[in-house]
Amino acid sequence: MSSNVDAHLKYRFKGLPKANVVQKVYVGSTYVYALQLFNTNTDVVISRVAKSSASGFDLDFSNAETMYLKNFGHGQTFEYFNYNGQDYWWIVTKGAGGEHNWGTQVGRIQFEPNTEDTTPYTGNTSITRLSALSTATKDGNAYGSIKRVEAALSSTNAPVSGGTTDRLLMLAGLDTNGNGHFTLYDNNKVNAILDTVDANHGHIPCSKLKSALVSDPYRKVDSLASKLTSDSIQGYDISDGRAIYISSGQPNQSGHSGPDTPGISKLYWSDSHIVKHTLRNTNWSGINIETEGVQIASDLYVGISYHNADATVTTENRLYTTTKSSW
Repeated sequence: MSSNVDAHLKYRFKGLPKANVVQKVYVGSTYVYALQLFNTNTDVVISRVAKSSASGFDLDFSNAETMYLKNFGHGQTFEYFNYNGQDYWWIVTKGAGGEHNWGTQVGRIQFEPNTEDTTPYTGNTSITRLSALSTATKDGNAYGSIKRVEAALSSTNAPVSGGTTDRLLMLAGLDTNGNGHFTLYDNNKVNAILDTVDANHGHIPCSKLKSALVSDPYRKVDSLASKLTSDSIQGYDISDGRAIYISSGQPNQSGHSGPDTPGISKLYWSDSHIVKHTLRNTNWSGINIETEGVQIASDLYVGISYHNADATVTTENRLYTTTKSSW
């Protein structure tokens, strides 16, 4: 573990639709999106506001466009891509139940503002999705039982780059033994396969995605959480060079003495080398903070939530930047 790396405030989120943690922030070319869970990690609300509406560090979501998805479960995935001229997002769905209700499938959606009472999204069967994530392997055989899943996209072909190269889709699975499984696909090819079941919001088991695998597509990391800056797996992202970034950090809460110092770990695809840095900001002193999702941009974005002493109340959500070159 090297010394701390400075983190700098980017945004303070005001007027969010729910007084809960922002699990994932996505900063796009025009909008900033915030994904929150509510109803005991069962339902999702995604809010967006124009970047240009920021007043200093403050982003006011009081009049944000919102999209509600009911019975989707707990995830920290909200990944933008453009496919066949249409804007889509990867998101986690099909909560497994239990305390955290972790999502076990990955689906695609389009951002369509709605209300909590009128949303047509009422569970995993209301979107086109990938299923049987434990079969996201080279041979399509299951690697074990799934605890939670997330997804991430490389930045090539993002609007900010102007590129046309197909992007890497990483499916990240955590099995019930705590091992991490990472599988890489051609994002366009995966979407073409999903198109075959899109009319009925169907699903494709990952065992049927072998034709979309890229070269050297699979990696397993035993006891993943133990390899990170703290025993906590929050969000994921992947670089064009196949480096996996994982954010870590729990608050002080029942069953966990904390808060953890926020941290980001970088895992190299080709070997076992891991670069780990904790983050530093003087404003965090004495505050019960929790680290949330991470996004690779020109620098790294990481979400930080502020809580009361036992993390039963979320008091603030912020986004910070840190220098990508430090990793």
